[in-house]
Amino acid sequence: MTRYILRRNLTVFLLSFFALHSAVSAGGLYRSMAWVDMPVHFLAGVLSAAVFYWFFQRFPSHFDASRHFWITLLMVLGWGALVGVAWEFTEFIYDLLVAEYGLSLHTLQFGLRDTLGDLLFDILGALTLAIFVKLRYHNR
Repeated sequence: MTRYILRRNLTVFLLSFFALHSAVSAGGLYRSMAWVDMPVHFLAGVLSAAVFYWFFQRFPSHFDASRHFWITLLMVLGWGALVGVAWEFTEFIYDLLVAEYGLSLHTLQFGLRDTLGDLLFDILGALTLAIFVKLRYHNR
């Protein structure tokens, strides 16, 4: 895949993901249909892994993802987990601000089970893309 096609696909995926997240948030679907949260976090994991692969394709002198699958897999999963944790901290800080200032907005955190489920689906999404990339582009 050429760099241009990868960058274009990543941009489209990124914009589509944030449009989906915005629509689901605005429509209150995270509250009324709790299962919607799982595929959104799965897609977030796929997106974070795609950004990881884009970075290492853009700067190939840092790491050759095609030769070190197990190391790459650990790095992709770590990156997916890091992005997921950052997202959960953002939700936590948002909820603190909503409570602190008495804003009439919905909170984003639904408890420990929700947070850990979100992180699990972030990691599963990253794992899925890592396996796809290995099978599609680096199968030896």
